[in-house]
Amino acid sequence: MDTVMELEIGPGPEPDSYVVRVLRSVGGGEPTETITLDLDDLVNRRPHVEASVLASSVTARRVMSESETAIQDVGRRLFDSAFAGSVATAYRTSMAVASERGESVQIALSLTAPGLAALPWETLYDSETQRYLCRKEPLVRKVPAPYSTEPLTLTPPLRVLAMISSPRGLPTLDIDDERTRLESALKPHLETGRVELQWLEDASWEGIHAKLLERRWHVLHFIGHGAYDTDTDEGVLAFVGRDGRADYVTASALADLLDEAEPTPRLVVLNSCQSGASGTSDLFSGTAAALAHSGIRAVAAMQFSISDMAALAFARGFYTSLAYGRGIDEAVRSGRIGILGIGRGTLEWVTPVLYLRGEGARLFDVTAQFHRVPPPERPSPRRRENWQPVASAPVAAEPAMASVGRESPKRAPRRTWILVAIIAAVVIAGLVYLLNVLRPWESDGGGDSSAQPSTAVLAVGSEEQWVEVGLTCDQGDEFVITTSGTIYYDGTAESEVGPDGLTNGELPELRAYPDFNTASVIGKLSTLPEPFAVGSGTTYECTSQGDLMLGVNDADLSDNAGQFRAAIQANYE
Repeated sequence: MDTVMELEIGPGPEPDSYVVRVLRSVGGGEPTETITLDLDDLVNRRPHVEASVLASSVTARRVMSESETAIQDVGRRLFDSAFAGSVATAYRTSMAVASERGESVQIALSLTAPGLAALPWETLYDSETQRYLCRKEPLVRKVPAPYSTEPLTLTPPLRVLAMISSPRGLPTLDIDDERTRLESALKPHLETGRVELQWLEDASWEGIHAKLLERRWHVLHFIGHGAYDTDTDEGVLAFVGRDGRADYVTASALADLLDEAEPTPRLVVLNSCQSGASGTSDLFSGTAAALAHSGIRAVAAMQFSISDMAALAFARGFYTSLAYGRGIDEAVRSGRIGILGIGRGTLEWVTPVLYLRGEGARLFDVTAQFHRVPPPERPSPRRRENWQPVASAPVAAEPAMASVGRESPKRAPRRTWILVAIIAAVVIAGLVYLLNVLRPWESDGGGDSSAQPSTAVLAVGSEEQWVEVGLTCDQGDEFVITTSGTIYYDGTAESEVGPDGLTNGELPELRAYPDFNTASVIGKLSTLPEPFAVGSGTTYECTSQGDLMLGVNDADLSDNAGQFRAAIQANYE
């Protein structure tokens, strides 16, 4: 039975007019309506929508309410325009029929008029039922294709090739943090063998080319930066070039590169990062559409910046659904539901976008059963004394060794005590060496800096007064601090700033500390009352013993959104 309702929205006969055609529906019927849509106004609202989505991660209920109002307003306008008249009747009939069958309905949007893809269709809101479509039904952006590939028979594991591209000259990504986040999301399936994750160490064209030729891959998971090439009118991704700087690869070229794999990976996931420049996620969506047009079966991307917690929740729900053989449309919806579970009021489930090429949403036919080969058991310390390597058996069978090298059972305890004595002597010698090197008796009585952690990487939330870094210093020690990312100091798109804050001296009345830029990153020691400027980076020499803290120079934190990222290196005397 058909469980898809597909709408084609194309240019109409008049300016700002569009034609909506129902190409398929569950309830039958293919009506057509001509609608008007103020495209320019809705596109101009996009930055405010993104700011509202980011603001929804703030725990203040007032901000949550304002954010949802903005999302619902745009979503209602899109729904009332696209699902008007006879199209609305076909939609409600399809929902009723599917409900009786106990099935969900995939809402497929084929957007053929220029500019429509820039609109946040994932906000579609039905005011009659008071529900967002993408949270109840799978929502996809359909890319037409002359033919559709059959689902790939997959005996687990689902093989995911992941790459993190952080070329010089672009905002630095925290590679270890990105790896940890994805591995944490996939951990249950990595342990059971349903998913296999391999990291591409060489994020260059040559590196991925070699890896694609090495073996079969089902998914390419890209973490990095994107841009838009106005000359080719195409989205691009930033790989690492031979000189370590950005090598911008067009979507069509990447599609050709992926064709080198046999079979071509059915799915590409483009994951924008909090440390990326603003607007990159919009460009990722452009790249996603171009990849699907170029032949990739399905492309999932983020149309807005996304918080670390939401990215983790999406990946966990998305890959879990995919590993159990669900369709890619259902997997993206599972990711949205995962985001919904991170906190009441979050709107970041709007951020994921799915472009699907051709018919059918099932990329893989996952076999019902698979056999996981457990890793070889390594001997524990308690068993090591009785454990023998397999290779020792033939050696013991040689006559010469039997007469010279083999000891009788009575001599075994003696050999054990000799080994214990040797180990004890080595340990004692090592302790003596360490005592001579460290010379604790020569300490001036201050804290033992050598025992302290020397590095830290953390998020500095815009809604917190001070964040404890977890590093302590004594007088004369120094902290080398670098920061990245953007925040919104009043929850609107116009208030976006980097770690240096407002560098033109504006809005001094908003500052918590008058000597530093508005909404800039500042730091302080727990034992001192006055802060110091951090901005995008600084080296701070401790004038006293204390714990390092970082914050944002804003007197009113309740309406802030977003977060900075900070990396700190402590240099102890």
